[in-house]
Amino acid sequence: MKNDKKSLDVRIAQYNKHYGYLENPKKFTIEYDPHRLIIRNFALRNKRRELYEDFIRSFYPDKVEKELGEFDSCLMYLKFFNKEEARDWFNYNDVKLLESDIQCFDNDAILRMLFVEDQSDLEELLSPEQSFILNRTTPELVLKNREQFWIDTRIS
Repeated sequence: MKNDKKSLDVRIAQYNKHYGYLENPKKFTIEYDPHRLIIRNFALRNKRRELYEDFIRSFYPDKVEKELGEFDSCLMYLKFFNKEEARDWFNYNDVKLLESDIQCFDNDAILRMLFVEDQSDLEELLSPEQSFILNRTTPELVLKNREQFWIDTRIS
């Protein structure tokens, strides 16, 4: 548990150095708030709803009900896969595009499937440059760069 907290603190510091969200929290909307995404990721993977709830109540009090409902829904469908299981899941569900909450090549990033109708949509939706949050990528690319996978298995 102590190492988990340390890794959370390290990630918060690393992402803050890039985005400056601790100094300028009002600069970010809830959807694109790197601090929220990091806390949510950690809380989901460690089943620590109270941690996310405290964060939302402190920074987005008007969004508590909606955010906690979304958190609970994601938690029900969040699955951990090894590489082979992830490949099988991607193939079975014909996944063409993924979005990650934090940097997509981190083994603890949570991936979710985005629906893509055709190849031109896929090319348009792919992130041309990777940032620390909300990366869009293909299953093939993450399979080359990761060994374990946290996947929100809801089909959208």
